[in-house]
Amino acid sequence: MIHTLKRLDDALALIEKCVIVLCFSLLVFFIVFNILSRNFFHLPSHKIFEAGPNLVLWLALLGASLALKQQRHIRLEVVLRYCGNRIRQWAAVAVNLFGTVVMGILLCTSLEFVKNETAMFGAWGWLSIIFPFFFSVAAFRYLVRFASGPTSDASQRVKTVR
Repeated sequence: MIHTLKRLDDALALIEKCVIVLCFSLLVFFIVFNILSRNFFHLPSHKIFEAGPNLVLWLALLGASLALKQQRHIRLEVVLRYCGNRIRQWAAVAVNLFGTVVMGILLCTSLEFVKNETAMFGAWGWLSIIFPFFFSVAAFRYLVRFASGPTSDASQRVKTVR
């Protein structure tokens, strides 16, 4: 079961990487197009200009999701450096359970947010779908790590950081 969940997580990471490449390419294209149309044709495109911050948000949240998968996100392990291996393992279990709960709560809230955005902005509101996607994937990743149980993986990371 855990093996299947980890393979699903790997497939999600591949999809995220493809979407990141697409978003970054679109962002570069939109910026270049907007500069050229404004300077040479004196026709600024406000819709394309407004899409830029949304693409940056997508890039940031997809990157944060991949960082969570690779366990390369920001951590505060100052106290854990001085704890024993067993305490670090159980602290990792507690963090994964807490992360699952928090991301689940934020997922429910973000669904309401998308509903409000689509009501206010129409089709453009669907760009906020990245929030429920991010929170659901993050909850899934924390849950997979929680279901895997305490491992020496957390203690190995602390040892290599020293």
